[in-house]
Amino acid sequence: MSKDAETIKAELSKPFAPEDLEWRLQQSFEDKQRGLAVPYVTNRAIQDRLDDVVGPENWHNEFKPWHGNGKKEAQICGISIYFEGRGFVTKWDGAEDTDIEAVKGGLSDSMKRAAVQWGIGRVLYKMDVVWVDIEKRGRSWIIKDSERGKLDMAYMTLLKKLKLAPAQPGGLKAELTPQTDGATPKQEKKQQNPAPAQPQQPVEQTPPAGKVTQMPTVQPLWEYTVETVNVQTGMSQVPTTSLTLKGRDGKTLKAFARGMHAGLVPGAQLCEVMLTMKQQNSVAFYVLDSFKLVNAMPQAA
Repeated sequence: MSKDAETIKAELSKPFAPEDLEWRLQQSFEDKQRGLAVPYVTNRAIQDRLDDVVGPENWHNEFKPWHGNGKKEAQICGISIYFEGRGFVTKWDGAEDTDIEAVKGGLSDSMKRAAVQWGIGRVLYKMDVVWVDIEKRGRSWIIKDSERGKLDMAYMTLLKKLKLAPAQPGGLKAELTPQTDGATPKQEKKQQNPAPAQPQQPVEQTPPAGKVTQMPTVQPLWEYTVETVNVQTGMSQVPTTSLTLKGRDGKTLKAFARGMHAGLVPGAQLCEVMLTMKQQNSVAFYVLDSFKLVNAMPQAA
């Protein structure tokens, strides 16, 4: 990597496209069905930004559980970037576990905050909260889908005020996508631009838990290699696959996947891996929620 620190900082800090933002309720007023929304960069967009700026081989992240005294448990995330002459430099930040999918939410939010330490999405801190209409879904209050257009406009107004231009959409689209009738989707408009020098991974939703999908023609860089596999059947008669995964940094971790998967054999390389950290008593372990196979036909040991 030949970029200097100032160039890396400028490229990491470039504003994201509205499609790469998600909006959450900071405060809700149920009696008025109104709330205050704040934006966040999606984790997929953060990963794409790091890949594009420094290269997928020149950064990695690391998570650690953090226990507060009488408070919610939290997760801390460190994002490390390699600099020539210095090696890897790590910046840390953390977030409390969320009310829904507690640990997974804490891991996701801690990475978002660690990314801000590197300037990724920091411009969002200059944005005022936006009033939105909300509705109840289940036990929670959420932002109405129809409000997404207004939220995107508020974000673009901020960038115009700061005389900044957003990057092209690159990460996973947020859940609240504006509905348009007869309009050309932004993703289709993007295809009219000149093709990028480097092939990029297709934008798609993460597959459901346990689902294995075949990769398209462009093969992304692997994230983990399967070292050992052990399938067990408990009293419930539902098989569980126990795995040892080795990351690109050489570190290994234990993970479990529900059911049996033909592609999970020693030597298989995985990408787009979604892991959830869980803890039972004092033992921490990971659950393999979803993944994709990089090599379609790995050699069994």
